[in-house]
Amino acid sequence: MADTSGTRRERRAAARAERQERERAEAARARQRKRLFQLGGAVALAAAIIVVIVLATGGGDDGKPVKRAGESVAGANDTAALLAGIPQRGVTLGNPRAPVTLVEFGDLQCPYCKDASDNVLPAIIEDYVRDGRVKLVFRDVAFIGNDSIRGAQMASAAGLQDKLWDFVHLFYLNQGAENSGYVTDEFLREIGGGVRGLDVERAMADRSDPRVQREMAEAQQEWQSYGLTGTPSFVVGRTGGELEVVDTDQGITAQGLSEAIDRALAQQG
Repeated sequence: MADTSGTRRERRAAARAERQERERAEAARARQRKRLFQLGGAVALAAAIIVVIVLATGGGDDGKPVKRAGESVAGANDTAALLAGIPQRGVTLGNPRAPVTLVEFGDLQCPYCKDASDNVLPAIIEDYVRDGRVKLVFRDVAFIGNDSIRGAQMASAAGLQDKLWDFVHLFYLNQGAENSGYVTDEFLREIGGGVRGLDVERAMADRSDPRVQREMAEAQQEWQSYGLTGTPSFVVGRTGGELEVVDTDQGITAQGLSEAIDRALAQQG
């Protein structure tokens, strides 16, 4: 029998090199277009800033996936494949006893959160979450506008069925333009319908569940406790210990997150 281990290693090395090159290009683009949403200030001013940014960047519609045969919503198959076999519980993806915890603070309307979800986190999920070394927590701070709040409520409700990560990933794949009013009940049902195993009508009803409101409030408090003002932001560290903010000034890449995770893994528990 032929020894295929070398071939597999070569393929993985080639794939990693290709991914790192892509990440470098993405980081360069991110440095050119990065923005931080700032808390506080007049609501009218914040709205005006958002409108200007949307006009300048073309919103979040670029790069939407194409619906494939058999999919109720574009990207449903890829989402299911990415998360297949990984345990979920509420806002957490991965082994609950993982030695390292990585927390993402995001807003479902944020186009840079979409970039991270589409292009960065899949590598982290495959390399660290799937093998049980890292558990990934999503904290939805929902601060851009009403569409953010509506999306966060549905994501949290999906989490009551342990399907939050499926919903969030699929939402980002189908993200629309900020504050355009696209996050309707019809849109939420469409995204929810693409999540395998999700009882969509139960999730729609659970949006008003006190647990959903409490989770959203806790996410805001935790985000602010780290002194964070932008999304996406990440904190990482040994599970049960103090988590530290990941430096994303040079952009968010799988390589950068991997280095932060590796440092946490190297620490003695």
